[in-house]
Amino acid sequence: MSRPAPGRLRPPASLVRLPLSTAPWLAAGYLASYPLVGGALFTVATAAFVSGVVLSQFTVTLPLIIGSVWVIRSCAQVERGRATLVDRPIPYRYSEVTETGLPAHLKTRCTDPAIARDCAYLILLFPPLLIVDLFALVVWLVSLGCVTLPLWYRAVDVSGGPAGPHGALSWVLTLPGALALALLALALLPFAARLLLVTARLHLTVAQAVLRPPGDPLAEAKRVLNRPGPLSAVPVGRRTGIPTEPTENRENHETNTGWAG
Repeated sequence: MSRPAPGRLRPPASLVRLPLSTAPWLAAGYLASYPLVGGALFTVATAAFVSGVVLSQFTVTLPLIIGSVWVIRSCAQVERGRATLVDRPIPYRYSEVTETGLPAHLKTRCTDPAIARDCAYLILLFPPLLIVDLFALVVWLVSLGCVTLPLWYRAVDVSGGPAGPHGALSWVLTLPGALALALLALALLPFAARLLLVTARLHLTVAQAVLRPPGDPLAEAKRVLNRPGPLSAVPVGRRTGIPTEPTENRENHETNTGWAG
């Protein structure tokens, strides 16, 4: 079964109506904010990670490593909250410090698998996600620009450009050429919107897979064990094969035979 689309990225049933819905515009906002927010988080997280590795070589600076871990954790929290642009915020779970003392605190923070996943998303996955997001955004913006070309084609000056006044752009930057290109872009605009939605869902899926706490592999087995079994409603005597009789009859029998207290 295919995974359902996030709450705000559900497209309409008709592909033609997709550019007029709010889904591609929300997806565009989610993807467009990543180069700015993600770039800043990438810079800060990388600096904190490198600082933590360098500081770990000196015993006197060990408390500062906790600060580096806290910075990386805060950057991941920002990215988890950015998911609210298209879906619910991404849940999280970090290991709790159960022992006292700086060594125990440092060991718990630095060996937490959640911190490793934060570094993987903020640092390692930033370049490929950025390339994919920018590609979808460029396709969407070029399509919108071509659709609106008849409104601003006169403002383009190509007389001194490499195409020259008689180049390939000379016909496009006329009213008939601008209208023809706008009609072509209008026909391709729903597919550009679909690409935008697919890219936003892919980005969100990667963020959720890496930043959210991993699922318990024994969750299904625990659910089955905690669920009442088929023998829970059967009397004890029937489970063991020993016939039982109602409590009322057993008390009357004991009274008649003199065995009652």
